Amino acid sequence: MTRHLRHAYARLAGYPDNMRRHLLPLIAIFATLPSWGGVANFKVTTDQSVDASSLETLVQGVVARSGAKTNDAKAVAIYEWLHQAIFHWAYATEPEPQTVGPLKLLHVYGWGLCGGQHTVLKALFETAGWECRYVGWSDPGHTTIEVKYDGRWHYFDVFLKCYFWSKDRSHVVSQEEIAADPSLVLDAVKDGRAAREHLCCGDPAAGVVSGVKSRKVVGDSKGWASVTWRDESYAPSLALPCGASLRLEWAAAENGFAVSGKAPQHSCGTKDFRENPVLGPLLEHYGPRNWSNGRLTYAPDFSQPADVADIELTNAKAAAGKLIASGNATAIFRLPMPYAYVSANVQASFAGGGKLSFSTDGGRTWKPCDAAPIVRQKYDVCFKAEFTGAMEKIRVEALVEHNRGVLPYLVAGKNRVAASCDVKPGAIASISLGWQDATVANPKRKQWNGTGITYGTAQTATRDLDGGALNFDLEAGGNTAPKMLFIERAVRARR
Repeated sequence: MTRHLRHAYARLAGYPDNMRRHLLPLIAIFATLPSWGGVANFKVTTDQSVDASSLETLVQGVVARSGAKTNDAKAVAIYEWLHQAIFHWAYATEPEPQTVGPLKLLHVYGWGLCGGQHTVLKALFETAGWECRYVGWSDPGHTTIEVKYDGRWHYFDVFLKCYFWSKDRSHVVSQEEIAADPSLVLDAVKDGRAAREHLCCGDPAAGVVSGVKSRKVVGDSKGWASVTWRDESYAPSLALPCGASLRLEWAAAENGFAVSGKAPQHSCGTKDFRENPVLGPLLEHYGPRNWSNGRLTYAPDFSQPADVADIELTNAKAAAGKLIASGNATAIFRLPMPYAYVSANVQASFAGGGKLSFSTDGGRTWKPCDAAPIVRQKYDVCFKAEFTGAMEKIRVEALVEHNRGVLPYLVAGKNRVAASCDVKPGAIASISLGWQDATVANPKRKQWNGTGITYGTAQTATRDLDGGALNFDLEAGGNTAPKMLFIERAVRARR
């Protein structure tokens, strides 16, 4: 799929449903044209986790997995999923013209402050079909949202980690109800009406009461601070050229974050999951929440037509395992990612001389690769080789940042894994999952703090996607969620 088609799909996220229904078939027609040799829309999901590839699949998956029947239960399920996926840090910002929308914040960063986190929650609630509004506090300063369903407003705070049931347990209450009766908050734990992860980062209940009394309804807005209400020119869909692989790891490489300044890490440590039966077993293996990294490798084989099909050649052709120039030749290698680049290293060899340059805007402008290319916090990265003799090889190794909180994961026991992609003739896609079984001495423990866990040896399962689709079962041992290591997607030529 071309860069322009990927951007067209991304832009549709902000269009009304009726327009999307008309435009999607047209874009899909162009997407089927043979313009690449690798794969597009490379997706991996499990039956135990949620497909976060779009706001729609995310909301549908959360509701289905929760079994929620009432709107209150659906809203609680969406709120709890987002708590798992996101943590306290700063507002994610990017250099213009790049923007940060809900899906980018979820897939790339996984952290934010109150207005940013609640913009994501607002997007999810709106995708569920509900009206939302921003509500600002002055004492303490805080940005919240309320969601309207069943004819009334309801207050969910994914930043403070709280919501409150009414005293008759008929509904989740609004801020107006709390202001009129502070005992809805102050007695919520005693009465059993608080969220399961109630104020787990240490904020006081009295602060909630003070906040709602100082509230001001802001209303609807197309985002808050640096976070837009919907994604602009971004989609989490992965495309890989033939000869490339991307391994997304649960671990963080040293200094492997894309933003400048301090390293992103949950400012509240492990408070939000160490005593939390909802999130604890999934998160305890990795310590305080922070950034995660992925490793992109691209080394096309010029003797393979499928690998060459992804290269944009001018005055050159493939022969004898090389790219042979006829005059002044160029070869462009496009490596757009749905994850923010952190760094990249590129090596190439030529017979007869050549030079390399790189672009971080999809090829509109170019800079020489005199040293390590500056690709930090960019997405639409590509490399260009200019040569007059022959190009013998190129190898790109890059580090990207992603949020492990939205990756598909395994649980102890049976897991059904599904993988799919749009693959062209001559190429074959594969996936690999790595994990370690985890066993705790006391499965009924009430603290998920990473202690008392025995890990098994690292295991890897690799499968090829025959025809671009695959479903298979994996069995994870142990008595708690396994420690995930990586998910890798790769594309190679059929031989």
